[in-house]
Amino acid sequence: MKIVFHQFPIADDELDRIVHMLRHRDVLTPGFDKRYADVYDPLIYLVEKDEYDTDTFLLADRNLLTRWINLTKVVSVTDEVRVAAALLAFCQCCGILVEPSIALYEVAAESENETASYEEAVFRMVDNAHPQVLAEIALGQSDSAPMSFISAGNISVSKNVDFTMPLNAWRMNYVLALKVAALSLSGGKTEFLTERLFDWMYSQYVFLAPSTVLALFYFSPNSPKKGLFKQIRSEDRERAIAGIKNATWDLTLIHHWVNMVRNQRTNKTINLLGSLDKKLHTIARSIIAFTDSDEVSEAYRRELFDRLLGKVNTGLYPKIVQYYKDSENPIRL
Repeated sequence: MKIVFHQFPIADDELDRIVHMLRHRDVLTPGFDKRYADVYDPLIYLVEKDEYDTDTFLLADRNLLTRWINLTKVVSVTDEVRVAAALLAFCQCCGILVEPSIALYEVAAESENETASYEEAVFRMVDNAHPQVLAEIALGQSDSAPMSFISAGNISVSKNVDFTMPLNAWRMNYVLALKVAALSLSGGKTEFLTERLFDWMYSQYVFLAPSTVLALFYFSPNSPKKGLFKQIRSEDRERAIAGIKNATWDLTLIHHWVNMVRNQRTNKTINLLGSLDKKLHTIARSIIAFTDSDEVSEAYRRELFDRLLGKVNTGLYPKIVQYYKDSENPIRL
């Protein structure tokens, strides 16, 4: 029997407090079944690496990236910045590799490639800071970000990546998000709008799990819509489109993470989704249920559908499930 001892780079009581903070804020969605492993247990990732040479990746969203960048600025530290610092310290203690790639593409889309490249360079320096520095910020031992030692003079900006390059997943999800918005503005009963969307996705476009679940949440009479499509009914069309694009970036992030999860057995990886956005986690977890095939996932899918759209829609659920199962059929288009 192999016995391995792990010594963390910060005190055990500090790591325990950080784990408690992250668990309370629920900032991680795992690509594995939470019934069998605790996503907030640091030893899970270290043992997987030692025993099976399994690497763990965290795909981070724009909100986290922004707060990690804020760690380099001499500003008051908000609760969300502390949580972001806690998550980065946790990842360093667990050997988790943090990847903010989709967030950087989002930055470039709203500004320019130079801004995204600069933020990437700043993030890499923050990510290389000692976990103790991050733990002190996370645990409130400092009222201001002490990482101002990171200055423009010692930041090496790479020009090897073009973050303005269009992402195919973003373009596909943008069209779907526009369709959801258009149907919503057209008015009508929930079940009718939902069925129209899925008929269109299946017969004329692509059938993607992220957009499927987003539509269920958005058209649901039993789900709060706030935050899914910001400013969609604004008379200022530019603000409405900006809200749709923001939703598209969330979908693209989840889309990329789902693809990572699908390939994790082949690639010997564990893939986590990191965000401070509870609604994003809810959608991501629901998507995993739609893509899994075991009986427990089937029961969850049914429960989710009934909760969002009501049990009266008995004919719509099997239709959507069949559409998804048949989505790879080459003769459907």
